Amino acid sequence: MDKRMHALNGGQFADSFSPFEPQPREDGSVHSKPKPIELPDIGLKDTHKLIQFLGRGGTGNTYEYKDLETGQAVAIKLIARPIPKVIMPNIFREIRIQAELGEGHVSIINAKEAILTESHLALVMECAHGGSLTNYVSDRVGRARETGLVLTEEEARFFFRQFLSAVEYCHARNVAHRDLKLDNTLLDGSDPPMIKLCDFGFAKNWQGEDNNMYTVIGTPVYMSPELIHSRNDTKGYDAQSVDVWAGGVLLIVMLVGRFPFDHLDHPNPQTYEAHMEIWQQQSRSRWAEIPHMKHAVERLSAECIDLLDKIFVTDEKKRITLQQIKEHPWVMRPQPPLYAKAEEKFVKEQARVEEFVGRRTLSLAAIRQRAEDLQQMVEAAGARPPEGGATMTVPIKRLNLTEESVVQPAEGEDSNNGLGGSPAAASFEPQAGGSFQQG
Repeated sequence: MDKRMHALNGGQFADSFSPFEPQPREDGSVHSKPKPIELPDIGLKDTHKLIQFLGRGGTGNTYEYKDLETGQAVAIKLIARPIPKVIMPNIFREIRIQAELGEGHVSIINAKEAILTESHLALVMECAHGGSLTNYVSDRVGRARETGLVLTEEEARFFFRQFLSAVEYCHARNVAHRDLKLDNTLLDGSDPPMIKLCDFGFAKNWQGEDNNMYTVIGTPVYMSPELIHSRNDTKGYDAQSVDVWAGGVLLIVMLVGRFPFDHLDHPNPQTYEAHMEIWQQQSRSRWAEIPHMKHAVERLSAECIDLLDKIFVTDEKKRITLQQIKEHPWVMRPQPPLYAKAEEKFVKEQARVEEFVGRRTLSLAAIRQRAEDLQQMVEAAGARPPEGGATMTVPIKRLNLTEESVVQPAEGEDSNNGLGGSPAAASFEPQAGGSFQQG
């Protein structure tokens, strides 16, 4: 197995795989049942029951819990205290943006609650039972040996259309994700599965028409050339366009199981050398002409290749837009009955969600207050827990992140009517007295 195929089997995506090792049976064989989960008392035992480990992330691990009050399964990301000051803005931004996007799109993980205990800051979210798109693709890498493609174009199109809809929703609310990838695309438990975007730790709002950003952020193999190169200039980059490039990487990996541009000679993705290795590949070669892609490209349709050619344009001003992608012949091609039926259900469910959210009137004052309360909670999570390892059996503080918490209570108050999930006009970065701002 070459390095690029290995990348989808625990190399590049290692953080998305369970840390549990297969356990030996008495006869010497192995099975994949995970070892029992053992966590210290983190202050949630009276409200939530631990079910299973879900995934490992840069700032914390995520687990499935059962909410003892509602009986529902939830995903809880546990961020250990004290939170380092350098990542406080990311934690605050992740929770705030995910809350402000609200329940307005079926393909975005909903944030439900933030809980502060003596040992952790916990982000309670909707639980997606189908795992990550990383795992889904990795489990099917063997198909490429037989058909040349990991997912068929029809199946990849099914996921990609949902992905486009979710990203379009974010962009319409002046939010750039900036870390779109298979790891951050979850699946529900349906058949065929529906996607759920998650992890908004690198996301950022823009104001008005200016969506130019400057911070070099993201996962290198998904980063566009102008994003990588912005560390060497002051021009910045178009935040929507970098999400488009990342979407193209996601699409080609679904199809062929390999990254078009990789940093195999510099395996640590955080280094300058890894970034420049990818940038040089992007600048010197058309994606389809890179040696490890040539054989895979032979299996793709002409329409699919044309779409990817338009996405992987190094000049961001000439790169295809999200709207143009939606109108591209490959994306608009009719689907087989299995996917057509699921997409019809998706469209109806999204219309139902939009109609429901559109009937609500959100209170801008309540949104401001929630953002200020969240900032205070994150700052408190930066304080070191008491000595001795003692933890509380009940949370110190709980903050409702659902839209119910910011619905207009009475007439006459400044409001955001029918927009659902708070667009940029209703997005707030509390600064007075605060220790950090959005980066």
